[in-house]
Amino acid sequence: MGLQVYYFNNKGQSFLEGIIVATMITVFMFCAIQVCVIVVDDMFANFSAFYAIRKVVVSKTKDITNVAKDTATKFFIPYLAKSASIIYYKTTHWDDTILGNNIVDHSNKQIKKHNVKIAYGINIMFPKLFGRFLPYREQSARARMVKSPDEEFYNKAYPNAKEFLKYGK
Repeated sequence: MGLQVYYFNNKGQSFLEGIIVATMITVFMFCAIQVCVIVVDDMFANFSAFYAIRKVVVSKTKDITNVAKDTATKFFIPYLAKSASIIYYKTTHWDDTILGNNIVDHSNKQIKKHNVKIAYGINIMFPKLFGRFLPYREQSARARMVKSPDEEFYNKAYPNAKEFLKYGK
């Protein structure tokens, strides 16, 4: 009795392993792309909220809610034309006391905190894979600021300073 050698049929093993690895890499790649899309949209929404709140606190009009909404819309409409991920957005503005206290400045004017919130929905590439029933993810960006009591410094940083450059010029 000699030594018996068994030969296994291993045809296609490397092909099968390649398919498994390629599938895992593809899933990882699409997850990374989705995270990048969410981060870029979030950065843009935060910038828009900050720009809207800045415009609200330097605005001299009484209808500051529309100022916030118009400014956010001015930034979001061109971005929506380029982005395939954001499917809706809603801007809200409110002003409130600071930490629930009536705080006054040196001229006895009440200091209020202004808030701008931009809520938006982002498409998810493969929502069924993540067990979600909604095909989008809801997120929001917020900015808060206190209006300065010194209106003479709204467009400059300190006395005798040049005025800030206007956006888009």
